[in-house]
Amino acid sequence: MSPGQWQEVACLRGGRVVGYLRFVERREGGATICEMPQITRLLGPVVTPQSGKTEARIRATHSIVTELLQQIAGYDHVEMTLDVGFSDVAPFLASGYEVKVHPTFLLDCKREIEDLWAGLRDKTRNVIRRARERLIVRNIDNVNQFVDFYRANLEGAESYFDPSLMAPAFVAAHARQQGQIVAAVDSDGNVHSTVFFVWDDRHFHYFLSTRDKSVAHLGAVSLLLWKGIELAHSRGLCLDFDGGIANDARYKFMVAFGGEVANRFDIVRSTARYRVQHTIRKIPRALMRRIPVHAYGASSYVASDYIASGVM
Repeated sequence: MSPGQWQEVACLRGGRVVGYLRFVERREGGATICEMPQITRLLGPVVTPQSGKTEARIRATHSIVTELLQQIAGYDHVEMTLDVGFSDVAPFLASGYEVKVHPTFLLDCKREIEDLWAGLRDKTRNVIRRARERLIVRNIDNVNQFVDFYRANLEGAESYFDPSLMAPAFVAAHARQQGQIVAAVDSDGNVHSTVFFVWDDRHFHYFLSTRDKSVAHLGAVSLLLWKGIELAHSRGLCLDFDGGIANDARYKFMVAFGGEVANRFDIVRSTARYRVQHTIRKIPRALMRRIPVHAYGASSYVASDYIASGVM
């Protein structure tokens, strides 16, 4: 996702790597930043399982993670989201990081498919049934079709990531047989919604989705999510609904599929220099949002002054 920008720090014990942390390094206004690549959902230390008593294992893991964090202490800003399996945030707190809960839903799809269907909310099952009457689910092997559909559905809005990155992500996942794009299509060939799923050896991730608001059936996305549950079931995996449930509408949609809340953790550390620079960089955007549309022409010097000074 970020060719030429990857960095890695490692912790060794007895000449053997027992932990490492990979990340993207970039610069912003003179500040150095350690972060996740675009569209990457999770990133954090990878620690070799330690042996011995519980107390010894916890101490060893704490020591390894602390050593990794010391190696990135020189960055002005560090930001990552830890996997749900990484629950010990004590080393981050001790190293001055701010830790925030980032909840997601997890659904154990190893259960019988009938149990999974019964676990859905009644209204959600009905919506899926109605969607099945009008739509069929197809695999999409041409990632450019998905990217074009995603771009069109933005309707002029700015994407929070570079959509062109979806192509290499799909190619890499598909080559490893760990990714699939599915679409809900009507009898006229109109695509109502598409979902991009990726998976590893534990979790089946609801990675990206998009829908055409002008034609999308009410149950199009729900139908595709159920397809994801079936795919996760066939692989004996746990479906991760990919967070974002701090939004109430998204929470109500996700909870209807029968998953349980699991916590990821967002970890952030910033130097005073970065916080000041970051705040200054946001000023032009904040000013432009406050200026009425009819006044942009008369007030364009506000933004142009910042551009000339190199702030934007």
